[in-house]
Order: sequence, then C-alpha cells, then structure tokens
Amino acid sequence: MSGSRPPDAMPAPLVLVDVGNTRFKWAEVTPRGAIRVQGQVLTSQVTPAWLAAWSKKQAERRVIVASVVPKITSLLRRHLKQALFVSGKLRGFPVAFDYPRPAELGADRLAAAIGAQVRGPVIIVSCGTATAFSVLDKRGRFCGGVIAPGPESQLRALIGTTAQLPTTSLRPVARALGKSTQAAMRAGVLLQFQGGVREIVQRLRQEVGSFARIIVTGGQAQHLRGVLGLGRVEFRPLLVFEGLRIIAASLPEP
Repeated sequence: MSGSRPPDAMPAPLVLVDVGNTRFKWAEVTPRGAIRVQGQVLTSQVTPAWLAAWSKKQAERRVIVASVVPKITSLLRRHLKQALFVSGKLRGFPVAFDYPRPAELGADRLAAAIGAQVRGPVIIVSCGTATAFSVLDKRGRFCGGVIAPGPESQLRALIGTTAQLPTTSLRPVARALGKSTQAAMRAGVLLQFQGGVREIVQRLRQEVGSFARIIVTGGQAQHLRGVLGLGRVEFRPLLVFEGLRIIAASLPEP
C-alpha cells in the first residue's frame, strides 16, 4: 500500500484476504464499497507455487490480510510488500481494548470484532476449525472471550483417538437417537457443538449483560441456525471481510 498516486487517479482495487486454518478466502471491494467474494481454497492445498502465482495477480492492488497460519503469513509478506497485515500490534485500530495483551489475539478475531460495528455488549461466535467467542463490552471494547474446538475438530479427534469408530462427515441431524454408528457420531458432535455454544453464550451473558447481542459467522455457522434458543441471533458470513474493509479505511497506508 505504499507509493503515491496522481490526485486524479482512481484508487487501486482493495483485496481482502482471510487465511484460516481450514480455508484461504479472498474478496474485492467494489468502488461503491460492496464486498464481492472472489474465491476460496482449502488452506491445506495452498502450496508456495500456488501462493506465488496468486500473489502476482495482486501486484497492482491494495491488499489487507487477516491470517492465523504463520507459514502462509510469511510467504504473503515475501510476495506482497504492499500488503497490510492485521495484528493486535497495529496502532490506530478502530476498536479499544480491555484486554491485557491485544498482540496475542488472532487477526480473524480482531477483524470480526471490528466488523461487528455495533455498540456493546455483543458476543461474536466465529465457527471454524475452532469456535471462538469474542466479546465487546457495553463501551465497545474488546474485553475477552472463549475458544473451544469446532465441530470438525471434534469429529476428527473422535475418529482419530478411537480404534473402532468409522469415518464419517458432518451433516445436519434431525434426531438425537442415532440408528447407526455414523449417525450416532454425527448427532453427538453436532448436539455437543450446539449445546456448548448455547451454554457458553449464556455464561458470557451473565458476565457482560443478559441483553448482549449475538453475531454468528464462520464456515460452520449453518449448524447453529434455529437451534440456540437465545433470542435474536444475527448471521453475518462476511464479518471478517467487513472488518478488514473498515481497518483498511481507518489505518494509514504503510
């Protein structure tokens, strides 16, 4: 994001990059400020060669990155000298902290908290490889949260640490009573995920206010639709991208 442009030049397109443990996703901000998702790949399939080729296409663009995968972060820093990388060490963040060490926070949690753009208290539930609960207090400050395993992580652990359980994949369940081993596994993982989220949100509301809003995002968020019984729940699948857009507009270009 360095360099200068003639006063009448159009700004370079802004690319938003969200690198999670499961997926590498990117989007572009239109001249009118809308977010258009451009693509995604499994993080496990991102090779140095693929990343070099992808980065070359972004050479003339402004890029802002939220990454929780150090290996990919390092490669992106090498290829995209103009990019801005989100971390708790950045100054001028559009969010305040009541948190001892903001530098420890994951870039995705920071971007999601900023993307929420609501007066607290609010509880953000980010459903991915991990289920991360990020809390903004009534003054809008990031004040803490909870991190738990996500449903896919729970399922992999169940399969990987038991000798006789078969492989299966997650999909919605209509009943708790499984009529096969795979059905019982799926029900157990998903019901534990849903019940765990409900319990953690209730406990957090006891600490920050029973009227705290709930915002849900992430690749596993669909498993929480219509099952939490916690009043109004707002689903915002582009929340991290929304936060990156706000950060890019609020921080000086490096």
